[in-house]
Amino acid sequence: MTDWERIVRDHGPAVFATAWRILGHAADTEDVVQDVFLEVFRLRAEGEIRSWGGYLRKMAACRALDRLRQKRRSVVLLNGLALNSLAPGPDLLAIENELADRLREAVAELPEREAEVFCLRFFDDLSYQDIADTLDITTGAAAQALHKARGRLALSLGEREPEKGPDHARRQATSI
Repeated sequence: MTDWERIVRDHGPAVFATAWRILGHAADTEDVVQDVFLEVFRLRAEGEIRSWGGYLRKMAACRALDRLRQKRRSVVLLNGLALNSLAPGPDLLAIENELADRLREAVAELPEREAEVFCLRFFDDLSYQDIADTLDITTGAAAQALHKARGRLALSLGEREPEKGPDHARRQATSI
């Protein structure tokens, strides 16, 4: 028998944090958290869960991305923190908010696996191994999905054409 109260108590904050980092909006985040736990409760009979933490983070990322794709509205990225600014004025905050919105829209356009990997890496700061465990894929598949996501985001955000060559991945990894 599954102890749902313990699962919600132990993993609820991580589910909330994952959804918050993607959505940046409290009401949407709360809806996603509720959706995740309701869906997991309904699906509990389909099989045993090896890692509740990983499974719930994956579900939170997927549902938050789904909501982001549905809403496509302006929200502040990264918990409202200013990006790359020590003393932002209103003009810099407006630019940062616009960039955050563009990033959210671009992430919403990524294929599902690439979006999941990107969000888990950069919003949840998970390692390649943790991403692989969470998504039940190899670390190589996680690295490849992240590489593709970065390339697509660079094109989508108008940064530059993708480069080819042996040092491409190393240069690109430091650019985003």
